[in-house]
Amino acid sequence: MTDIFYDLETKELLDPNLPDQETAIRTLTMSVGVTWCECHDAQTFRTTAPLIKHLLVHDRIIGFNIVRFDNTVLAWSPDRPARDPLDPDALRVPDSPIELKKLLDQKSFDLLADLEARLGHRVGLAALAEGSLGRQKLATGPQAVVWNRLAVALRERWPLALTNVGDTEGAERVNELGAWFQERLEKYCLQDVLLVKKIFEYGVVNKRVAYIDFEGERRVVKVQWR
Repeated sequence: MTDIFYDLETKELLDPNLPDQETAIRTLTMSVGVTWCECHDAQTFRTTAPLIKHLLVHDRIIGFNIVRFDNTVLAWSPDRPARDPLDPDALRVPDSPIELKKLLDQKSFDLLADLEARLGHRVGLAALAEGSLGRQKLATGPQAVVWNRLAVALRERWPLALTNVGDTEGAERVNELGAWFQERLEKYCLQDVLLVKKIFEYGVVNKRVAYIDFEGERRVVKVQWR
């Protein structure tokens, strides 16, 4: 079985107070997606079409909160892999968001969904990383949204404005800063993918994972992952 691990970040924050969370997630737009698999190592995607295609050629998609969140963002993205009419064996990606979501979900193993079913409550990736691996997350989802906004603004808006007033050195500097925020965003997304990979592997080997609860206590839960 060929496994692929993935995570994505979005350009917008999800408002937790909205009554219809599923519909709200469907409106979000991916800023960056990162995958890791043995056949291709780590890869970074800035558009959804190649990411969708890359995920679907693998037997199993592994992630954290992907069934509720990441798969939904991908399925309702208007960007779809182009079909090759001359290649009858080319990967067929459903045009319907509902059918694409179903296909992605069928291939997915979601660590959060599995743990929620076992525990009766949700647990964060940061709590799992600290409890199981003794490691910390690099950042948070809201920080990733801000980094993307800064990267876009610094690359696309301010260099032109500075060039128009004759400040070419300033234009170069803000371009560099925009690239730095973009790199920071992509490193964070990759780290989350690798954390999920390590937690999954830890659970496979030890038949259990651990997390830090709201009181700072380390809790252990048995799992049957393979």
